[in-house]
Amino acid sequence: MSGRIRPHLALATAPHEAARRHGRVPLHLDRPLDLFPDAGTELDYTSFAELVDRAAGLLTGAGITAGQRVMLVQQPNFNTPLLVFACARIGAVPVPVHAAVGAEPFGVMAERAEAAALITDAATEAAGVLDNVPLSTPRWYVGESGEHGRSLLDVTAGELPPLLAPAKDTPQLVTHSSGTTGVPKLVLHTVDSFSGHAKPQVFIGKLLRVNYPYLLCLSPVHARTMSGLLAVFSLGLELGFLTDPEPDNAVAMLKKLRPGLVETVPNAFIRWEEIAEQQPELFADVRMFVSSFDAAHPRTINTLLKAAHPKARYMQAYGQTETGPITVKVHRLKMKCEDGRCVGRPVIGHTKVRITDENGHGQVPRETAGPIFARSSGVTPSYLGTPDQRVEGWWAMGDWGVISKRGCLHLYDRIVDRSGDVDSLLATEDEILESLPQLTEAVLISVEGSLPVPLVCTRRDAPLDMDAWRKAVADMPALADPVQCRWDDIPHTATWKVKRLEVARRLAAGELVQLTER
Repeated sequence: MSGRIRPHLALATAPHEAARRHGRVPLHLDRPLDLFPDAGTELDYTSFAELVDRAAGLLTGAGITAGQRVMLVQQPNFNTPLLVFACARIGAVPVPVHAAVGAEPFGVMAERAEAAALITDAATEAAGVLDNVPLSTPRWYVGESGEHGRSLLDVTAGELPPLLAPAKDTPQLVTHSSGTTGVPKLVLHTVDSFSGHAKPQVFIGKLLRVNYPYLLCLSPVHARTMSGLLAVFSLGLELGFLTDPEPDNAVAMLKKLRPGLVETVPNAFIRWEEIAEQQPELFADVRMFVSSFDAAHPRTINTLLKAAHPKARYMQAYGQTETGPITVKVHRLKMKCEDGRCVGRPVIGHTKVRITDENGHGQVPRETAGPIFARSSGVTPSYLGTPDQRVEGWWAMGDWGVISKRGCLHLYDRIVDRSGDVDSLLATEDEILESLPQLTEAVLISVEGSLPVPLVCTRRDAPLDMDAWRKAVADMPALADPVQCRWDDIPHTATWKVKRLEVARRLAAGELVQLTER
């Protein structure tokens, strides 16, 4: 593939193009950058582009060159997107990884990545995340020097290459899948394939004339964060970025930003219901809520919309790291959501969806359930170190669902999580959450040879109302007794999804910390 991408759609040039086109648009952070703490939490497009160049100079001074892969693993901080842009600025390929993947999976990922360098922080190293990574891989630290390397701030900055959008087929970014089914896979994107993630977002933003402040709360390492930043910079939006979804942290940014658009994942939005109920004025200016990855719970959608601007919409997108957004559904308060499993229709001109038979072959009629396959310009060609994973251009999503008579995609379950005892675990979870406002999480864990185990969290960790629980599940398929945990004691992915297989393992081994044990 020849030719170059437009500057606003390439990681190497997007911050500088945004500064050139839009100037000093504010950028608010919930915590200072670990690499440049003196920059504070109040930046703008121009100062951020300058920090990208400054970081890129340090990377060059550290001996990192074009084409090399650089693993980034540290505590959640906007430092990670900064370094992703900085790596792309000098032609290196960033590999951002969430520190919560753990030592053993990270060791496997590091071996697969074959990185020329590793950028981390002392806290991540002290937590043991790097224990399985050979010391032969050079380590650089943001902040203070660590046990096995120097701080990037001790480096003499090198010379930067000319600012130029790379060729379309240039490797640009390696991100990782959620890891819900084991060691996260490394997802390789070229400049062109990753621009396919951002293009639908820019298209929808322009179509809806989005021009208001944007609050974004996502894992800094996720592909969605980087594609979202490309869209934000393209549209010239004021941005507030949260690394921590705790309700109190969200309240502080909501008061500062007064956003017109708010995006996070469904599992964070459900925790923000208490904000919408107790301080609805903080959402009064919101014209649109956005969530991705999973279907949002109808209760959450309606609670947020009731607190928002009268004309507010909730837009949920379905997609994965490997694909970008595949389908989109827009809710209004008056519409209500009759089926919480509906994740909408493909983006016209950008994506396609089909359901196959159980073996992944052919295409079945509408209203017939089966594996979900997607086609999009944003689909990655492969996982790192593997051949093209697409089948005639179609990508297996690993999910089970159906296309309705109206052409909407309904998401039932991850294929690996399907249970013979329950038609759809996700639909049953929706019913439980709808019946029990006390809950902020309800996940059914499949256990071999036993009934599904409900894993629940409550607002502020209040004791579960067992009378209300029994009433709510009385007419549902048989379930085991609920297990209540604190949110922070549950293993999560980078997008705060529950790692169901790991929860099942901990339950079987008696290692899951339950609220009653504290």
